[in-house]
Amino acid sequence: MKGIVVCPQPRAADIGAEILTTGGNAFDAAIATAFAQMVVDPFMCGLGGMGSFQFFDAASGENGMIDFHARAGSLVTPDMWAADAKGRTEISGYTLFDDFRSELGYTSILTPGTVAGFAEVHDRFCTKSLADLLAPAARLARDGTPVACFAHDFLSRPMMAGVPGGVQRVSATAECQRIHMHPDGRLYHVGENHRNPDMARTFERLVADGADGFYRGALAADISADLSANGSFVTAEDLAHYKTRTGLPVRGRYRGYDVSSNPPPGSGVTLIQMLQILEHFNLRAEGHGSAGHIDLVARAMAAAHADRNQYLADPDFAHVPVDMLTSKARAGEWAEKIKAGEFLGDGKEEPPSCTTHLSIYDEVGNAVSCTHTLGTGSGVVTPGLGFVYNNSMKLFDPCPGTSNSIEAGKARTTGMVPTMLLRDGKPAIIVGAPGGSVIISAVLQAILNIVDFGMSPLEAVTVPRIHCEGGAIHAESRVQGSVCRVLVDMGHEVKQSAISFDPVMSRAHVVEIAPDGSWRGGADPRGGGGMAVAR
Repeated sequence: MKGIVVCPQPRAADIGAEILTTGGNAFDAAIATAFAQMVVDPFMCGLGGMGSFQFFDAASGENGMIDFHARAGSLVTPDMWAADAKGRTEISGYTLFDDFRSELGYTSILTPGTVAGFAEVHDRFCTKSLADLLAPAARLARDGTPVACFAHDFLSRPMMAGVPGGVQRVSATAECQRIHMHPDGRLYHVGENHRNPDMARTFERLVADGADGFYRGALAADISADLSANGSFVTAEDLAHYKTRTGLPVRGRYRGYDVSSNPPPGSGVTLIQMLQILEHFNLRAEGHGSAGHIDLVARAMAAAHADRNQYLADPDFAHVPVDMLTSKARAGEWAEKIKAGEFLGDGKEEPPSCTTHLSIYDEVGNAVSCTHTLGTGSGVVTPGLGFVYNNSMKLFDPCPGTSNSIEAGKARTTGMVPTMLLRDGKPAIIVGAPGGSVIISAVLQAILNIVDFGMSPLEAVTVPRIHCEGGAIHAESRVQGSVCRVLVDMGHEVKQSAISFDPVMSRAHVVEIAPDGSWRGGADPRGGGGMAVAR
C-alpha cells in the first residue's frame, strides 16, 4: 500500500488516495484532498479561510508547523462594536448583534490565509505540479458533485438562539445565493448535483498565478475591490502583507509517546495539558465509559479549559506561557485538585464551530495532520470567484482590553489541534478533528481510546463521547443512562443529547502506525467519514 487518507468527505479522501497511487507523497495528497474538500463542503473550508498544518518529513525527520491563521483587517478598532453587542449565545462564545455583523456579511471577514498556507506546503514538500493537484477539485466544481449529507446538515439543522440559519447564511449576498440555493429557491437536497464553475476557474487562476496572484496580483485586485466596496475591514494592503507563521509544534509527553500539536493561538497546549493531567490516573482500571472514567476526563478537560480561557491568545499580541501550560508541574497541580475532589473550571463554554480536517500517511513515512476552516462561513462570495469567505470576526471579544479583543492584524484563538504522537521519533498516531473547542475533546478521547484502552482507530472515533469545558458534561445519547445518574450523584450537571452520533461532538479522524510499519485508519461516523487507501 502506498498510503492512507482519512477525512470527513469520502470523495475528497478518494482524490487524495489517487494522488498517492500515481506517485505523489503525503503532501501532494494533502493539497489535492484539501482543495476537493473546498468543493464538496464549501461552508466548512475554502480559499477564504485559515488553518493549521502539522507535518513530518520522513527524509529529514523534521516535525514542524505551517500556521495560516486569518487576521483582523487593518480598518478594525478595539472598541468599534463594544456598545452594540446584545449579549451572547446560550452557550457563551458568540457575541450577538441585531444585524449579525460579526457572523454574516463583509464585516465578519478576516484576512484569509489558506492560499498562502497551502502554497508554502507545495513549495517546500510537494513533488507534483499545482496543476496536477488542483485538477481533480476543479473537475468536481465544474462538472458538479452530489450534495453530501454533512454539507446539507450544516445548512438545514436548527441553530441556537441568535445564530442565523442556513438559508439566511446562504442568502447573505446575492452571489452566494445564486451559487448555493437551488433555482427553485430552496436548499439543495442530499444527492442533487451541485455545480460551481466559478470556483473551478478560480482554481485555474491560482495554478497560473500562484499565491502571489491571490495576495498581490489580478485575483487580489478582484478580491480587494469587492471587499472595499462593501464595507469590509480587510484592505488590499492586508492581503499584500499577509504571511504564514512557521516553526516548531508545542510538545508534551503521554504514556511513553511524544505529543506534538499546534502552538497558540491554536489549542495544542490545552490538549497536551489534558493528557498530562490524566497521566496521573489509571483510566484503564476505571473501565471505559464508566462514571469514574468520565468523571476524570471531564475534570481534566475543565481544568485545562480554565487555563485556556485565562492564557490563550495570539502570541504576537500577548504573552502566552507555553512552557508553564505544557509543564508536568502544572499538570500535577491540577491532578492534585482532582484527587481532592475539587470541581474545576470557570463555567465558560464556546459554541461548536464548523471546520474540516485531514490525516494522511504515506509509504515512506511522511505524515500530515491539517485542520482548515471558514469558521461557519460569512455568506460572502465575490462575483465570479465562487468561494465563500470566513466569518472569524465572531470569535473576537468586542470589548477592548482582553487577550482576545479585536485588534488590527490579530489572529483569534481557535480550538484547532492537528496532532501527532511520535514513537522513537516517528509518527505513531496522526489525529485531528473539526468543530470549535469540541475539537480538543474529540482528539483527546481518540488518543485515550487508543493508548489507554487499546482500541483500533475506528473504534476510538466511534464509541460514545463527552465534552466538558468547566460547566456541564455534555454526553451523547449512547452514554449509558445509569452512568449519567451516577455522575449527577457525584455532583456533575449532565446534559445528554438525544442524538446517538451527535455531530456537535466533532468528528475525529485518525491514522495509527504500528511498530512494524503497518497502518490503519478511523473516520468518524458522526458526519461523512471518508477513508481511502492507496494501493
